[in-house]
Amino acid sequence: MPERILGLDIGASALKAVLLSRGFRGGYRLLGFRLIEIAAVGGPAEAVRALFADETFRGSVCVTTISSSALSYRSIRLPFRDRRKIRQTLPFAIEPLIQTPLDEVFIDYTLTGRTGQAEIFAAMAPRTLIGDRTVLLAEYVHETAVIDIDAVPLATRLMEKPDFPKMALLVDVGARETVAVFASREQIIHIRNFPFGGEGVTAAIAKAMSGKPSTEAMTQSRDITPEASAAIRGYCGRLLAELKNTEQYLLWQGSLAQPPATIILTGGGSQTPGLAEGLAERFAVPVERTDLAAQEDIEIEETLRPSWNPALMDQALALAARPMAKGRGFNFRKRASEAQAGYGELRDRLKKGAIAALVVLILAGIEIGLNDIGARHRLTALKRDVHAEFKKSYPEVTRIVDPVAQLKGKIAETRKLFAGMGDAASAATVLDLLKELAGLAPADLLLTSLTLDGDVIGLKGEARNFDAVDTIKKALANSKYFKTVTIGSTSMIKQGSGVEFDLKITLKR
Repeated sequence: MPERILGLDIGASALKAVLLSRGFRGGYRLLGFRLIEIAAVGGPAEAVRALFADETFRGSVCVTTISSSALSYRSIRLPFRDRRKIRQTLPFAIEPLIQTPLDEVFIDYTLTGRTGQAEIFAAMAPRTLIGDRTVLLAEYVHETAVIDIDAVPLATRLMEKPDFPKMALLVDVGARETVAVFASREQIIHIRNFPFGGEGVTAAIAKAMSGKPSTEAMTQSRDITPEASAAIRGYCGRLLAELKNTEQYLLWQGSLAQPPATIILTGGGSQTPGLAEGLAERFAVPVERTDLAAQEDIEIEETLRPSWNPALMDQALALAARPMAKGRGFNFRKRASEAQAGYGELRDRLKKGAIAALVVLILAGIEIGLNDIGARHRLTALKRDVHAEFKKSYPEVTRIVDPVAQLKGKIAETRKLFAGMGDAASAATVLDLLKELAGLAPADLLLTSLTLDGDVIGLKGEARNFDAVDTIKKALANSKYFKTVTIGSTSMIKQGSGVEFDLKITLKR
């Protein structure tokens, strides 16, 4: 019997479902599809209920996604490529780089790299989100086999094309969000989510037209007024700038070996007039639109063809056609299953450990009753060790009364200093101060050193000449966070043109 696979794309504004039949020889046949506006039915759960009210979609194997905006990402390198070693090592490599506890996330990754080392793009998904999605669908589907990241299944499907470029950028424009996926022929390089969508375009047009009618229709029409055209360009310009900045950062970082040679545009909001042209102009590369059904030669009933829209449905179609194993994408459902199996094994070990612990406690109780003096000696030794460790960490402290309480106080002071607050420093965080410096400093300023000590910032850098140093000082003096800005030392650079300088900035309290 042919396998029935349901691709379920639950977006911010609409649920899109595609049901495929996969034969024994690997061919696909489209059995049905559905688009449900979430706001019209009252929410995602109601949209799912409305979909499965049609018995056609029930009892299938389901492949779905979660929003890329709910995840965090990290790029790291490991000196080996063995997947078992990577799976064991990855949590320890990622833990120092994230603020969320590891037991609250599932980690999955894609892998590429040169011989002998692995370049890894890892994604962290909240466990609660994966659990909620699984529970939401459990009543209606035979199995939720895969939970991937939105736009990634479409990107990985396109990567299988023989003519896929060495580097490409997939831009999936939705109603409220846009997902950008940088991909090579081998791997997903980077994923980023932007608060840009078709609804924002409509709102920008409505504002420019002072609420005149037909603004919704203008987003899908080529015959638009000059005011609407200017509003669209202004709104899209922010997305184009952010995409270009992301590309430049990845090139500088070394994650991208070269700029994308092609931009692939999809999603309901991709029909925005001028967006494709703006992308082509900003990146100086061709812009293509997706039609996965034509590319994969998927059989579609003639009765379904008139209402099929590739821009809207290609993501759900890519989910239904996604390989179940050894894919290039992510599968947080598999990570959840592995964690559950690991918990069962851990539970059995805990039962055995509890029995052993009970025996040990009984023996320990007897020993304590018989040898209380020995316990007191051990306690004295432990206190001496704690005292020694405290002196090792804080040798400047001369009077130690309660080392544990004093150590907690030192940790609290360090955390405040790391947050940019210090003992009595300004209420601004480190991120606020860095953003202020980036906004006020001239574009050609080269910073070589930045230090933060309580309420004093020390800057070292290079400028064109002495007048430029004075200009930098005056610009920084306008900050709402800075109390005083003084120039320390200045000197000509020994080789080449320019001036080295020191600045001391005192923060407002």
